[in-house]
Amino acid sequence: MSSRGLLLAACCASAWACTNSGDFDQAAFTTSLYGGSFGGMALALVMLILVSLPLCCGVLKQYGKIIATVAIVLGIFSLIIPAFGSMGACVPFVDAICQERCSGYECTQDEKDAMGSVCNALGIFVVYLGAFGWAAVVLGIVASALGCCVCCGCCQAKMDEPAPGAAPGAPPVVVGEPMEPNGGLRFK
Repeated sequence: MSSRGLLLAACCASAWACTNSGDFDQAAFTTSLYGGSFGGMALALVMLILVSLPLCCGVLKQYGKIIATVAIVLGIFSLIIPAFGSMGACVPFVDAICQERCSGYECTQDEKDAMGSVCNALGIFVVYLGAFGWAAVVLGIVASALGCCVCCGCCQAKMDEPAPGAAPGAPPVVVGEPMEPNGGLRFK
């Protein structure tokens, strides 16, 4: 389903109130739908990069818990940004329908509310399936999950002391010693 399908459905929902046909700014409406999706993706990508510093690179480990908390909260927030973009696009859309399609007829507040409800319901559906809102959801979940990994001290985010004889900041040293009769190694 695309933004044109949403526009068609919203026009059909508003046809009961208006008799004149007119054009409204489809490009502005579509831009608003994509704006929320791309905003959510951008926020989630920034959180992914930020949480990767202590997790993968071992940089800023001393701020790991703060970075993880911010990444979890903003990662979850990035899940709902596309919905906010869709809802924000519906207000001017409903106003445009009332002004352009209903020339000579003023829409009542009840009619505007009904058209706004239909637009919001369809807009949320379209923005998550057709306007890349799903990508913001995936990236937000990954950013939040990696933030949880930083909180747990996974990978390079471990705050343990370095192994004896290892340089500060060096990876941990794995020492193997012979096991009993079978000749395998046991790692410490």
